[in-house]
Amino acid sequence: MSFGVSAFVVLLILWGLAWVYHIKLAFGVLIGLVIGAVMAQFIGPYNSLEEVPLWLPPMPFVFAVVVLFGYAFVAWWFLDYKAGDKN
Repeated sequence: MSFGVSAFVVLLILWGLAWVYHIKLAFGVLIGLVIGAVMAQFIGPYNSLEEVPLWLPPMPFVFAVVVLFGYAFVAWWFLDYKAGDKN
C-alpha cells in the first residue's frame, strides 16, 4: 500500500470521527474540499517548484487574515451600533 493511499485512509477515518463527534467541523472540511477542488481547476498542474507562482503558497494565510479582519470589522461595527442605541 502506497503512502498516498494510506494517508487517504487515515484522513478518511479522521473525517468520519469528526462527522460523528463534531458535525460542524466535518461540514467545514467538506466545504473546504469542494472549494479546493474548484480552485484546483484554475491553478493548474506544475512540473517543478520553479513554476509555482510566488503568490500561491501564502494564499491560505492571506485568506485567513482577510476573513479575521472582516469578522473583527463586523463585530466592531455591531458593537459600536449597539452602544450608540443606549445613549
